[in-house]
Amino acid sequence: MKKTFLSLIFSLALVATAPAQGLVDIRFSGSTATVDIPATVVGVSHTVQGADVIINSTTVDTEYTYHVSGSSNNGSLTINGQYKLTLQLDGLSLTNSHGGAAIDVECGKRIAVELVDGTVNTLSDIATGGQKAALYFKGHPEFRGGGTLNVTGRLKHAIAAKEYIELKPSLGTINILSAAGDGIHCGRGLQDPEKNYFLMRGGSVNIWDAVDEGIDADDYGAVRILDGGVSITVGDGATGIKADSTLSVMGGLLNIRVAGRDATGILSRYATTISGGRLDLSVEGDGSKGIKTKNNTDADATVRDGGRLTISGGRLHVTASGGTIVDEATGDTDRCMAVSTDADLLQTGGDVAISVQGLEAASHNVKGTEQHLGGTWQLSRQPWVVDARSSHYDMTLFVRLVVDGQPVSDYTQLAVGAFVGDQCTGCADLSAAPDYAILRVRNSSQLATPVSFRLYDYAAATEYALVPAQPVSFAADAVVGTPSEPFVLSVTTGSEGIADVRATSSADGPCYDLQGRRLAPSATHPGVYVSNQRKLIRNPKR
Repeated sequence: MKKTFLSLIFSLALVATAPAQGLVDIRFSGSTATVDIPATVVGVSHTVQGADVIINSTTVDTEYTYHVSGSSNNGSLTINGQYKLTLQLDGLSLTNSHGGAAIDVECGKRIAVELVDGTVNTLSDIATGGQKAALYFKGHPEFRGGGTLNVTGRLKHAIAAKEYIELKPSLGTINILSAAGDGIHCGRGLQDPEKNYFLMRGGSVNIWDAVDEGIDADDYGAVRILDGGVSITVGDGATGIKADSTLSVMGGLLNIRVAGRDATGILSRYATTISGGRLDLSVEGDGSKGIKTKNNTDADATVRDGGRLTISGGRLHVTASGGTIVDEATGDTDRCMAVSTDADLLQTGGDVAISVQGLEAASHNVKGTEQHLGGTWQLSRQPWVVDARSSHYDMTLFVRLVVDGQPVSDYTQLAVGAFVGDQCTGCADLSAAPDYAILRVRNSSQLATPVSFRLYDYAAATEYALVPAQPVSFAADAVVGTPSEPFVLSVTTGSEGIADVRATSSADGPCYDLQGRRLAPSATHPGVYVSNQRKLIRNPKR
């Protein structure tokens, strides 16, 4: 009995340590690598030179699993074959530092990429060689598994596939740390989006520092987001998500920040459809766009509702705060814009909120027909740009605006801003109630910094200095005024005029404009300064 028990333990130990049937085990260790191919795996051979592993498979009817683990800062894995396979990444850290992809799967079939639960896998290349990506697939990869994959593409793309890419609902996290080209790239030149696409069904994708596109479905490729979370930051001239044909968002969460000149958050060369999910787009670059749909007129392309934007569900919030690009050769201008379509805009549902900051940015431009038949479409604008990201503290004011002695009830053409120095730190929500507005003031420190206030009249294209009922200094988490007794901000636009609000002043000394000219205190309006140079006096209503 005792002998039988020991034999059983020995047998179990052999099962635990031996490779599973159909599983090829590849382990990297510094400057070397080992490959274990069980006898049950037929038609698979390998070569190893240092930490460079080449797998050759001749099977045409059996799917094998390649389990890859270990670490090397000067290694690579190439898999050649003609049949589908599973690539299992189990805590792998692999850098190809002599040129070429870290992993190159030269199989034009379905590749199941499994990120083993709880593991972190890191792949990178260097800026030399002929590789298309640090992680490249000749076929169509399908990512699954709850682990994490970090990829850096120093020569071109971080992840690339010649055919489609699919992210399964079970996927954990893919982080693109940087890419000299696209973060994730797919496409094979087919005009049929049913076979050429980037499809996301789940998981999380985070992309930083992609020089070209964050996600690019190239060569007439489509993009479809069904679920999961996407966070992308792009700079000058780059695009967050680009579809070379159609782009559809049916679910999930998209957070895209465009922080550069002439960049785009979402771009489709045919049409964009939003039927679900939540999209938060922030556009800060001159000439940049939050959403851009183009009317592709390539002679060899089949145009599908070219340039059309359709919104039937979901939530879309776009903030645009960039300026205008001027072409020095032609004189043409290109404004920063939240939404731009080359054809129609049709909304039948969903909630859309567009916020425009600064006087140069625009909310939207529709070259075709614009229709809002359902859902909500809300536009707000403010003449100043608020830098909320670097401001970690805030205070709240309930304010009432009084102009020429009369409380204001119609804020349609007005904006109220709070300033610390010359930086706008908050703009009032003028839609809260007819008799008061909510003004959230942000600041980067908790210091008791003096806060000033300004009024902008869009109808008159004029900015005024607002006089508070009493001086206000910033205090974190403080509340000034109440809905029943708002804090009063007033301005008088009488015949005397209002001084240039960009003036610099001191409580103990004279006030000067930005050109250094002295301003005189008003004889009738305490706290208001006027200029001896009449061209500085702003008086649109005299």
